[in-house]
Amino acid sequence: MNAWLSTLAVLVCAALSFWLLQNLERTDRAARRAPAHEPDYYLQNMVRRTTGESGELLNILTAERVMHFPDDDSTELASPHLEIYNGATEPWHVIAERGWINSGNDVVLLHGEVEIWRYGADGGRSYQVLTTELRVLPREQYAETDNPTIIVGPSTVTHAIGMRANLAHDRLELINRVRSRYAVKPQS
Repeated sequence: MNAWLSTLAVLVCAALSFWLLQNLERTDRAARRAPAHEPDYYLQNMVRRTTGESGELLNILTAERVMHFPDDDSTELASPHLEIYNGATEPWHVIAERGWINSGNDVVLLHGEVEIWRYGADGGRSYQVLTTELRVLPREQYAETDNPTIIVGPSTVTHAIGMRANLAHDRLELINRVRSRYAVKPQS
């Protein structure tokens, strides 16, 4: 009986070893077939203009460095600057430390310190929005964040958690914990 149990134990061990070896080889082959997340090209000082069907300028995207990744058709940006035109005299400007664009070019994720502004009639920034981790939909002229946001206006400073920006209609919606400080300029 001991010989029979010993033989059975050896056969079970052999079968398990064979099964484990097959799984390891299959996993290794699958890992070798998976494309690496490596760029297939990069650009320095890129400028991309997007126009509408009738030729009107919709936005301009510039970046110090652009890297394209073929495995997911995404693009990474260093120091992106997006100008969004909505028919007004001055475009909205959006800059960040880093950015990422999805394969359809319809979502731009901006990372690090992010600024949004528009120049006023005097040539200075009329409004400035400071935040981090901004999601931009350039075609819809829309941006949003769930992170802390500071809006600096001509005589106000507003703090909030979360923001939605409809840049096509020049509207900002603050989501939570909104606090504003209004500064009156002394008359001369």
